[in-house]
Formats: sequence, structure tokens, C-alpha cells
Amino acid sequence: MYPLFLGALLLGLLLGVFAMLHGVERRPRAAGPAARAPVPSHEPRARLNLPLIAGFAATFGATGYLLLRYSALGRGMAAAVAAAVGAAGALGAVALVAKWAVPGAAHDVEDPRYALQGHLARVTTPIAGPGTGAITYVVDGVRHVTPAASLDGAPVPADAEVVIERIEDGVAHVERWAVVEERL
Repeated sequence: MYPLFLGALLLGLLLGVFAMLHGVERRPRAAGPAARAPVPSHEPRARLNLPLIAGFAATFGATGYLLLRYSALGRGMAAAVAAAVGAAGALGAVALVAKWAVPGAAHDVEDPRYALQGHLARVTTPIAGPGTGAITYVVDGVRHVTPAASLDGAPVPADAEVVIERIEDGVAHVERWAVVEERL
């Protein structure tokens, strides 16, 4: 029984790390380049997903191992209690997400100026100190050209890599990638 509980704990931890590294967004079933882009969810909701399964497995494994090791419960009873604790933890997480996080996220208004914040772009027309130039960037396989201004007022030469801070009144406010990289 120890291998079952330790295996469930390890599986839960590995699934949790996988979910953190790869995310839990749903992907479209279509073929082609669009198949790799995440499908935006217009209505956030609590549902059965990989992190929930990972949490159940880790809680089941840890609880079962501890009960088997440090209590007088038999194998069957330890497994039943561990399953109940794992299910209660999973249901508690779903209730927390459904009652607190989802309604809070539904009321958040996204500021469209910051929709591309952090997106990389390349300067195509040099940006004069206080003036504007132009950048090009790709979103969902579509190339966009936008007027751009330097965030700190410094000139930016053509072909420089920049990071978009915001797009306001049709002008992208950008900062050189080298400057951003120094802060990281």
C-alpha cells in the first residue's frame, strides 16, 4: 500500500509541476498554425482540470501514507480516509475558485491599452527621442505595423528589439529589450 500512496503523491506533484509549466488553457482542435494558439475563454469558470487532479492525487497520497505509517488504521480504512480527504480538498478548491476567484475575475475590466504589454517587436522606422517611429510585431501569425514612441524619450535605431509597454491612441509606447533585460 505504501507504493500506491507514494506513487499517487509523486504523480500529483509531477502533474502539478507540468500544469505550472505548460498552463491549463484549452487548445483548439483545428489544424494549422491556429491549433497552437490558446482559445480565449470569455467566461471564466471552475471545472475539472489538471491542477485539480494533481491536488487530489497529492493529497490522497500524502494523507494515505501518513495514516498508514502513523495510525492504527488498516489498509482499506486508510485508503478510504485518504480518498475522502483528497475529494474534500478537491471540492474545497473548486468551491473556492467558483465562489471567490471566478466572480472576482469576471468583474475585472481589462484595459485594452495593456493587451500587448511585454510583447516583443522590432523597430522598422527609427524612433527619434521625443518623436515617433514605427515597429512591427506578430500576433496570432498576423504581422502588424504600428507607430511607436520611446517610453523613456531616448532615440531607438531601426532594427532594434523593443518591448511594448502599452498602445495608446494608436501609438505603441516601447522600451528597448536590452534595458528590460538588465532589470530581469
